[in-house]
Amino acid sequence: MSEQNRIPTLDGWRAVAILLVLVAHYQANFYGRYFFSWLEIGHHGVSIFFVISGYLITTLLISAERIDLRRFYLRRLFRLMPAAWTYLLFLFLLTAFTRIKALDGDIWGCLFFYRNYLGETATTMYTDHFWSLSLEEQFYLVWPPLLAMLGRRRAGIVAVVAVVAIAVVRFLNWNNYNIHWATYDYDAPLTGCLLALALDREKVNLWFRNHGRVIFVPALLIFLFDIWKFHMLIPFHECIAIALMIGATVTNPGLISSHVLENQHLKLTGLISYSIYLWQQALLRPIWGFLGFFLLPIAAFISWKFIEQPGINLGRRLMARKQPRKIPAVENA
Repeated sequence: MSEQNRIPTLDGWRAVAILLVLVAHYQANFYGRYFFSWLEIGHHGVSIFFVISGYLITTLLISAERIDLRRFYLRRLFRLMPAAWTYLLFLFLLTAFTRIKALDGDIWGCLFFYRNYLGETATTMYTDHFWSLSLEEQFYLVWPPLLAMLGRRRAGIVAVVAVVAIAVVRFLNWNNYNIHWATYDYDAPLTGCLLALALDREKVNLWFRNHGRVIFVPALLIFLFDIWKFHMLIPFHECIAIALMIGATVTNPGLISSHVLENQHLKLTGLISYSIYLWQQALLRPIWGFLGFFLLPIAAFISWKFIEQPGINLGRRLMARKQPRKIPAVENA
């Protein structure tokens, strides 16, 4: 995987996202509460993941001469599923051979991507984070065919209408929102899609390049305000703020914020953030004690090195057999 094929700062943003999730889950799992209400920051991290996902997927799709859905879905399958299936196998073995009840009927929601419609119980908390993975997979099933059929302009109009409708529904149901029935969160990846479509236009891209610092600072302030004010339920304007910050940094590598996000430690953390996200749900728990803090990076690195990377390479080999024409790669995806 060549460095020049990676979009600058995105691994850094992934690192920020996973660190927000880890801080939140550490407090909830070890202490059963948050030290301060504003430290309930996990969902803010997931929102960053969602916006990045929408941005990367759309950038990948529109970078090709023609949208090849078969190629796209093969890439997603071998990118995401091997590590997720390995984690579920670990839970199955944990349940079968120890006294820990780590898996129940929720396995079907994880395998068939409807975990976001299930709640959390004492026996399903080990897969609670699959709600976000399920929502992403549902998004993948809808957006790429829509973009392929309608084209960029009309698909963009549909995305704008969808995010506005979702924001209105969330506002009208603000007091009845349930995080485990997480159907309102599609606006975050769709916002990332709109960012990709916007940056593909030269005038918009130039505007971001010329005004990156002006864009980033107020967007960051809005994001910090939302962290302080909102917790489990995230308003739509946070998605916009995240998209603006990402857009400012990917188009302006010279910004101070871009240099911070390109820190080697952050980039490495972001590179293996998917595996960290999978394994933290099982290992950051009182049953492991502080041993879990040592097991998590080990498990994440092993998952990334020996499961994620071989899966990605296998997917590439299979696609190369069917697709002799080279398509520009977006390696962060």
